[in-house]
Amino acid sequence: MKKSISAILGVALTLIVVMAGALAFPVTAKASEMTFTGKIDDRTTAEKMYLSTSGGTVEIKIDDSTDNSEAKFFFPGTKVSVTCSTGSDGYWHATSIKSEVKPGKAEVDSNKTSNVKGKIAKGTTKEMIYLKTNDGTMEIKLDPETDLSGVKCIMIGREVEIVCARGSDAYMHAVSVKDKATNALSSANVAKYGSGVRGTVTDQTTSNKLVIKTSEGKMEFAIDGNTDASEGRAIFPGTNVTVYFYRGNDAWNHVSKVVNENDSPSATVTVDERSKATVTGRIKDKTKESTLYLSTKEGTMEIRLDTNTAFNNIPFLMEDKRVVVTLATGSDGYNHALSVSPEW
Repeated sequence: MKKSISAILGVALTLIVVMAGALAFPVTAKASEMTFTGKIDDRTTAEKMYLSTSGGTVEIKIDDSTDNSEAKFFFPGTKVSVTCSTGSDGYWHATSIKSEVKPGKAEVDSNKTSNVKGKIAKGTTKEMIYLKTNDGTMEIKLDPETDLSGVKCIMIGREVEIVCARGSDAYMHAVSVKDKATNALSSANVAKYGSGVRGTVTDQTTSNKLVIKTSEGKMEFAIDGNTDASEGRAIFPGTNVTVYFYRGNDAWNHVSKVVNENDSPSATVTVDERSKATVTGRIKDKTKESTLYLSTKEGTMEIRLDTNTAFNNIPFLMEDKRVVVTLATGSDGYNHALSVSPEW
């Protein structure tokens, strides 16, 4: 009898301890799910959330199936509610994440947009993304209408692509934010331009021949008048590119399109037509898709290249090539190239 009473007391005590432990966390339970409420810890990544609650820190895995459409901002201190289920690995797995944090309100002119790529930098908030690009750090505002469906989460260090447009407040505003493209080649480009391969431009490249170093060795491609260079004009040695190509009747592989993987054109800005000027010089090797470095008699000029720049009879920008540039001062304070032409 004493043994039975001891067993009953042991079970009762165990239940009390378990219940006390469960009540220590601010949670609600339903069937096999549990909802935790707390603040995001600074150890959180896109794959695992550390949630600081009044009962301690809960470690929660984030899967591809996790619905975080209502909680895109993974900043330390952000308050969220996470509904979890237990996984076979013993971890809590988030099925959904919700937050009260929403972007601020703003207006933008979405008729003129530009694409920028970079890494989200420190200082980013629910209202402003600081994006570290090859040209420096951009400030891009977030609006309630910003499409965030293409990005898993907004957090420091994440690489993203942002379609942005100028707002009435003179800031660039994000029309959409998506995660940076994976290593998979664009299926749309493959369908339109043919086979594709990634590699690094070598110093054997000329105005009519593109040579890249790939994981399988060197490949040579013919460049002709049909080559689309709109996303890869700066083909300097060391530049990472994707080359789409087709087999020509001359047995050569011909470049149908080049995409620069390191950089993209600068954001389009309003220019002051009254400041229009023409300069002549030689292209320097620092040049990239977004910026032309031009060596002139007066020194080196830094000139922005954007989607409005017209390239006349000069599909590619190559070191030491002499060009004539018509430019004007942009609203961002930089000189922007209106057109680039070869010096005949």
